[in-house]
Amino acid sequence: MKSHLTTLIIALVVGYFGGYMSNTDYFNSEKSSHKNSANNNNQKPNPFQTQADSDDLAYQFELLQYKFDGLQNQVETLKVSLKNNTISQNDAEDSSGKNNSKKKIKSNVTPNAENLIASGINPDIAEDILRRMSQQDFRRLELQNMMRRSSSTQRREYSKELRELNSNKITLRSEMGDDAYDQYLYVSGQNNRVKVSSVMAGSPAESSGFQPDDIILYYDDKKILSWPDVRAATMQGEIGSYTSIEIIRDGTQMSLMVPRGTLGVQLDAVQIEPAQ
Repeated sequence: MKSHLTTLIIALVVGYFGGYMSNTDYFNSEKSSHKNSANNNNQKPNPFQTQADSDDLAYQFELLQYKFDGLQNQVETLKVSLKNNTISQNDAEDSSGKNNSKKKIKSNVTPNAENLIASGINPDIAEDILRRMSQQDFRRLELQNMMRRSSSTQRREYSKELRELNSNKITLRSEMGDDAYDQYLYVSGQNNRVKVSSVMAGSPAESSGFQPDDIILYYDDKKILSWPDVRAATMQGEIGSYTSIEIIRDGTQMSLMVPRGTLGVQLDAVQIEPAQ
């Protein structure tokens, strides 16, 4: 009897503490649940914060685009510089006694009234173009500076103006037209055409008959003055449809039919007289 009573007491004690521990776990889990719920509530996106993040992303995108354009210019400058150094080295090593010097090609020439006038632009119009370009460049730098300093609300306005400014960028080509701009590039000693340096095997360019040293004049009647012109032209129209490309090969102008899309050529910048 005594042993049975002892067993009963032990069972009651174990049951009490077991229930207490279960309740403790329950309340702890409830507290944890409420805490997690509160954390989740705190983590709900704030619409104002979301808008601010969006503005920051827009600003970062504008900044990256600006830097990317600068890098493109640096790449072109480096390519031309390397090419000119190679030409200079070849001329220095030529011991034939003949004058094999070649005209040095300039790159990233700062626009000036003298070159614009030499390309056929009226002096007053040349001064007006240069002034408006300078004003736009200053405003672009000013906006970038203010975006770094401003609050999110102001940054939205500055970012919007910067996008509009970039989409309506004043360029010599847009102001002068293709023919006058072509002449300007030439008189200022800059490259104004692209030449095929190599043709990739199995490419549309190979099947269309492109050869190294072909100079591209027009793509679908659009004048080609630089490699970005080729890139822009090949990204237009329906892929697979055909268009014409005007080229110069060994001094003779001819036309090739090519499918729209990636051509499969590598290009070099060159300078030729605009009449060609």
